[in-house]
Amino acid sequence: MLAMLAMGGVAAAAVFGYFAADLPAAHDLASVPIPLSTHIYDRSGEHLLYTLEEERRELIGLDKIPQKMQDATVSIEDKSFWSNPGIDVGGIIRAFNANQASGKITQGGSTITQQLIKTRLLGDEPTFTRKIKEAILAVEATRTFSKKQILEMYFNQIYYGNQAYGIRAAAKTYFGITDLSKLTLGQEALLAGLPQAPSAYDPIQNMDGAKARRADVLDSMVENGYITKVEADTAKDEPIKVQAATTSLYAPHFTFRVREQLIRDVGEKAAYQGGLTVLTSLDWNMQQLAEKEVKDHVDALKGNNVNNAAMITLDPTTGEVLAYVGSYDYYQHTAKMQGDYDHAGIALRQPGSTFKIFTYLTGFLRAGMTASTRLYDIEWELPDGSGKPYHPHDAPQGDGKSQQHGPLTIRQALRESLNLPALQVTRTVGVDAIIDTIHQMGIDRDWDRSRLGLSFGIGAGEMRLIDMASAYQVVANLGVRVEPTLIMKILDRDGKVVRDYTKPEGRQVIDPRMAWVFDDILKDNTDPNGSFVF
Repeated sequence: MLAMLAMGGVAAAAVFGYFAADLPAAHDLASVPIPLSTHIYDRSGEHLLYTLEEERRELIGLDKIPQKMQDATVSIEDKSFWSNPGIDVGGIIRAFNANQASGKITQGGSTITQQLIKTRLLGDEPTFTRKIKEAILAVEATRTFSKKQILEMYFNQIYYGNQAYGIRAAAKTYFGITDLSKLTLGQEALLAGLPQAPSAYDPIQNMDGAKARRADVLDSMVENGYITKVEADTAKDEPIKVQAATTSLYAPHFTFRVREQLIRDVGEKAAYQGGLTVLTSLDWNMQQLAEKEVKDHVDALKGNNVNNAAMITLDPTTGEVLAYVGSYDYYQHTAKMQGDYDHAGIALRQPGSTFKIFTYLTGFLRAGMTASTRLYDIEWELPDGSGKPYHPHDAPQGDGKSQQHGPLTIRQALRESLNLPALQVTRTVGVDAIIDTIHQMGIDRDWDRSRLGLSFGIGAGEMRLIDMASAYQVVANLGVRVEPTLIMKILDRDGKVVRDYTKPEGRQVIDPRMAWVFDDILKDNTDPNGSFVF
């Protein structure tokens, strides 16, 4: 028995020695090197769009951080912080079971100390080896530093989104507050919730997500005895008033999507500290034209209560996004138009008649239809389950009345964007088949199918503009799907290319002959001599 225990001890020591051999010292937490800024450019490399950097940080002592701010952070990030040895065994077991079940790392189980180790010393590579090293260093750091020192380093290190590193910079960035004692409980809870996923809970970009996360933090504080339920409910009702990020940037909505792709592809630490040069796909001249086109178009329609618009220009052969306008004006905020909200890459909107191409394409794929298949532009009624019949019609003409044109072909129906023939195809193939076609084209979007009716076939289902553009890309590229990209190349601090997106791998998702037919039909409206002829 003693021999077996001795052998087990030797094995454990060997495992510990293996992972600890090349670890940095825990005391390096107090003296890590200054990270380098990452610069994001247009495709020419001449126009700087944005700078990702670590320098927006103002150090602050723990004694200057309100106790409720400390409590909120400990409660939501690491409730056993004050008593654990740097790791939370229960949290690790829960995360391990979840990761084993999924076959990949889906939960972290990280303590505040582990998060500090990850962001300051090890990086965020999603591997089990890194997690083991992180745990070893977290235990060592707990032996090296006091809990208050660790918490202070955490508050000065962690990323809160919108270029704000550290709690003092975060309070200033989101609320314009430099004296943290002026923070309300609601503001403290919002800030405490940001580090887990700064982009997802960003109150500037995603107010609903920020409110939900704030509520989670407050509920956690109640559960852990830091505040009463009455205090939590009062804080939940606080209006969230934040100020937009003040960093100068160009093509802002595009740049934020670039940042997301960059973090996804190289990790957050490399993106913000690696001194990278990012050559995006943005064509600077085309972007200026796109921004002007959006503003001119909205201005011309303001009499019709149109206040906002978005635009994406995509190269169908490479998937490169050449121009990207997310709103009329990023910096304009009114009751009718929230300029900082990205209507190109986030907002879900009904695409209307632009959706009909997918309905007709489904007719080709599922019902053997062709461009010359006869359809009928004739009004009809159908019970819709509500007691009132569904009576669709084509869009009104100049006289305010809808016309009916009788028998016609798919080519004619699509060219003239008629509703009734598209609904006829929808009745033939079914809503599920149209959704399957959209998925076949590479669009990761689903709907609550129980709530969809025939109007789905004429664009009643909401989609993002970027998804619509990339779906049309398949048709324009003769059925070959190429994933959209906002980045051409990523270079390291020495100018070496570490990622190259200029040679994309496409996949054939639609028969090229079908795609060609739809390309040809869509050209009909470009004929200046064209007319409604049957």
